[in-house]
Amino acid sequence: MTGMILALALLLRLVYINQSLWLDEAIEGLALMGKMGPILTYALKDFQPPLYHFLGIAWTQLAGYSEIALRMPSLLAGMGTVYFLLKFGELLQGKKLGIVAGLLAATNPLLIYYSQEGRTYALTAFLITASFYYLFKSLQTKKSSSSWLFFLFTALYLWTSYLSWFVFAAQFLYLLFRRRYDLLRYHLVAGLTLLPWFPSIFSSLSIGRSTLSHSPAWGNVVGSFSAKALALTWVKLIIGRVSFADKFLYGGIVAGVAAVHLFFLRLSLLRRQPLLWLWLGFPILMGSLLSIFLPVYSYTRVLFIVPAYLLLLSSGLASFRRQCGTVIVVGLQLTFLVYFWFSPQYHREDWRQLVQDLRSDPSAIVAMPSRAQNAPLLYYGWDQPIVEPCCEKIEGNKIYYLRYAEDLFDVPRVGPANLRSAGYTISSQVSYPGLQVDIYEHRN
Repeated sequence: MTGMILALALLLRLVYINQSLWLDEAIEGLALMGKMGPILTYALKDFQPPLYHFLGIAWTQLAGYSEIALRMPSLLAGMGTVYFLLKFGELLQGKKLGIVAGLLAATNPLLIYYSQEGRTYALTAFLITASFYYLFKSLQTKKSSSSWLFFLFTALYLWTSYLSWFVFAAQFLYLLFRRRYDLLRYHLVAGLTLLPWFPSIFSSLSIGRSTLSHSPAWGNVVGSFSAKALALTWVKLIIGRVSFADKFLYGGIVAGVAAVHLFFLRLSLLRRQPLLWLWLGFPILMGSLLSIFLPVYSYTRVLFIVPAYLLLLSSGLASFRRQCGTVIVVGLQLTFLVYFWFSPQYHREDWRQLVQDLRSDPSAIVAMPSRAQNAPLLYYGWDQPIVEPCCEKIEGNKIYYLRYAEDLFDVPRVGPANLRSAGYTISSQVSYPGLQVDIYEHRN
């Protein structure tokens, strides 16, 4: 059964894995190519510890820099999460829970989405899941191998995400409360591996504050504190990265799915397991509080809580007398996943198709609010000048204006105003997933 669940997980994660890279993935790709300066300098600007970048450098030396190659580490990490959740369920409540947990992890739309993204989120989720698995195993047995593996995976996840440090704090509090000083030693030594990186944290904070001061709207994009952000965490956890234009329909669907989940969570035999709740709730609480002062919280950055939630939900499903509960929840997840597949508006930004279309027009002049967002164009080989109409002179008969991140870099819309004052008018508009292009032509 384990093999079948892993095969299903792999199949679902291969669909659309060759999508165009979006902005952050393209930046990562250029960084791994060495086009963003020294990798440690890039890591400071990325606001993440550097383990994912180091692994990426080693991997791309073997596999290259294609979309699939850049996403393969996340795919493998996503598969690892499915495997460890399956084993986790078996450890906590027997084989039935393992199968249910594995199925939920294999079909969860949010886990699938980030298993296809060339960023650190899937890796962090995998390492934290493995860390908790070996922590639980160490609590149940005195085998030193489990304790050493707990130490290893804990040390590794600390080097992938700053928000994972709240997981470290949650584990620390639990072990301290339980007076498991034997495991606490392994835990603290794992934390000490961060000492060489601590001075870099202040550099990252300085860069973040500088960016926020120059562009206050940046905080809303990367993760400001709000009740909506908290609600969105749970909504995306259960339905994935989809939405519905009709807000009443959206609310009704979310309410219906939430009712199903809450019913089975109430039956969970693990609901009195404090360590799972610490894993699920403590990073959300602390990340939200931190975001009051520094915008860091988003459901993307706490992807690693999803396995904890799925374990709690799986326990309720496994405790239900009939298997129809598992069929319903897995069926709902697959329904939202298929809806995502057939809804291009929710797919990643299609810079690849944009560049192909630009190349078909030899006279194309590309303009955008800020060249700081040009990484996808560079990744896909666009080698012509890129103009910032908000502050540079425009020449040419046809301008392709990418209205990308306008709310960050051109809030008063100076760029379009300058184009109009220079004699340009919009002749047509083209939309791609995640991108809007206004084509301006000069009035002769």
